[in-house]
Amino acid sequence: MPGVHVLLLAETLPDAERLASAWRDAAPHTGTEARAVRVPGATGASGHGGALSAPAGHGTGGGGVLLAGAAIPVGRPDAVGPQDVGPAHPGPTAPGPAPSALPRAERAELAEAAASADVVVAYVTRLDGETLHRGVVVEAAAAAAPHAVPVVVVTERSEVSRREWSTAGLSGVHEAVDADVARVARTWTPGWVRRAGQVS
Repeated sequence: MPGVHVLLLAETLPDAERLASAWRDAAPHTGTEARAVRVPGATGASGHGGALSAPAGHGTGGGGVLLAGAAIPVGRPDAVGPQDVGPAHPGPTAPGPAPSALPRAERAELAEAAASADVVVAYVTRLDGETLHRGVVVEAAAAAAPHAVPVVVVTERSEVSRREWSTAGLSGVHEAVDADVARVARTWTPGWVRRAGQVS
């Protein structure tokens, strides 16, 4: 019986299944579940489009500075008064995953799968500012967060800092291709599970 259950997510099922196969080869006594996660309107790991804008009502010229995924207003505020204080304007949000963009039924199904996992692994070809905040990585983090399940990203190239990805609710990011997945699997599989595989 598997000692550790790993949920592996990617934008396509073949990618998720390839990752699951490599994971099982490295840690035979782990149970794996591969799933495809497609977010409506996401441009995918290879896209660069999509401009980020500052929230409305923060500057006369609509300008802002993008720092670590947050729009920081510059210039003179439009207005400051009693209407700008209280629950309607709670201030910055706490670190953690962005909200899910999946339809409700798919979101609930993914959350249920994450609840039964010991670790959730998301695969993207490139981890950048866009894929960190929309797509399979966000969905993995949003599904796992309520259950305190760690989320790990496997990517061929990471362009985000440790501070950025940890703020997004990730426990680890590994640049890995093919054979390197075995190293990631061994990192996230407890030693007693690997030893059980060698004994049997």
